[in-house]
Amino acid sequence: MKLFLNFITILFVTFVFGQHKSEDTSGKLYISEKKYSILFPYNWHLQQSDSLQKKFMLLSEKSSANDNFIENVSLRISDLGYSGVKAKTVKKIIDKRFGVSSEIISNRKVVKNGLQGQEIVYKQLMSNGVFGTILQYFFIKDRDLYILTFCSKSEDYLSYMPVFQYMYENFDIR
Repeated sequence: MKLFLNFITILFVTFVFGQHKSEDTSGKLYISEKKYSILFPYNWHLQQSDSLQKKFMLLSEKSSANDNFIENVSLRISDLGYSGVKAKTVKKIIDKRFGVSSEIISNRKVVKNGLQGQEIVYKQLMSNGVFGTILQYFFIKDRDLYILTFCSKSEDYLSYMPVFQYMYENFDIR
């Protein structure tokens, strides 16, 4: 019986402390992980995250019953295999990634937490037949490539821009 109680206690502690560290900060939610943190509106939903804390996806609420697109924000952290990759190299890789189906709106250098990166805004035909506008940030820290992506329907992009900007300003790479 004592062994069973110890087992239940260990499971409980593992479950409670193994969850994402998120807290409500006056109408905003905060995710804090080993490699990053981000503050986002409470009405956005954390859909998925892996156990290695290397990615997440946030989904907006539908604006109406007829809304056929859910705006989203995602982060992916990829191990490049070695450190010392230069921002120029990443920019070349990113530039090759965009094909004929993408219309690049802007492509510029940015700095976040002292890290040089790249900001790219482009339009693309999505799988549901709707044109989406995608804002992506690329940063390298040590061996990791961080790709922070904001996506919305093209006609709604400007209305979501303040929300995307707020999340970007409150995104930290550690």
